[in-house]
Amino acid sequence: MTLNYFDNSVPHLVEEYYQLSFTDESVPFQTTVLPVGFTHVTHLFYGHQKAVFNKTEMPLKDTIISGQFFRSYQFHCLSKSMSFGISFHPTALFKILNTDISKLDNRHTSLEQFHLEFYNKIKPAFEDFSNPEKMVTSLDRHLSSLELNTNKNTENIDIVINLIKGKEGLISIHDILDHLNISQKTLETQFKNIVGLTPGKYIRLFRFIKLMRKFENQEIAINDLIYMFDYYDRSHFAKDFKLFMGETPKSYFKKDYPLLKAVFKNN
Repeated sequence: MTLNYFDNSVPHLVEEYYQLSFTDESVPFQTTVLPVGFTHVTHLFYGHQKAVFNKTEMPLKDTIISGQFFRSYQFHCLSKSMSFGISFHPTALFKILNTDISKLDNRHTSLEQFHLEFYNKIKPAFEDFSNPEKMVTSLDRHLSSLELNTNKNTENIDIVINLIKGKEGLISIHDILDHLNISQKTLETQFKNIVGLTPGKYIRLFRFIKLMRKFENQEIAINDLIYMFDYYDRSHFAKDFKLFMGETPKSYFKKDYPLLKAVFKNN
């Protein structure tokens, strides 16, 4: 398994580009995939892959759009494969598609079926999988040429995302409302429509991902991290761990998850 990341020139839309490949020797491959607070578009050039969430199998083929997941799911690669994807800024897909992003929650679905116009615009960028740098340049060009749907609501949610990032998830809804002239109900409605999750769920997920990144990068011991990230005891941390990872901390740390570790170590 090989996971590579690529820089981009449209950071207001794209968090990162990535290329994931599996050789004959590395399949069949199965892993837990943890949601990281981004939506994605991924093109599978060849191979047989599927995702399983709550016992529902979702085949991964051609160009897939993926919404927000609040819990982990299982990823299976059953044959030699190659894919290239886009991790979007949390508000980017709403600005591009002008549609309720929460409709994509917990789903991997065909981009062609979900939004044919966007599919046709970016499909040419995936013509040559042998040259990832060319794909990056082409995607940057296509994405930068899009007319975005921006308004006061997207401006407010971008402010919220920046606050959450700046505080590493250690922020409350009441703290956020101090920076906005809107009600809590309006914030929750707008955030879910534009990002796909409620702000409370997003904060909880962001905090957990930040903790796991710091741990996997050996920045600090797990006991110190638990208290630094406002978990008042180990049982509180274990509850969130089981929610997001689908298993206990004890079970997770006994196993090897190369894909998860590669994602966590990408800062």
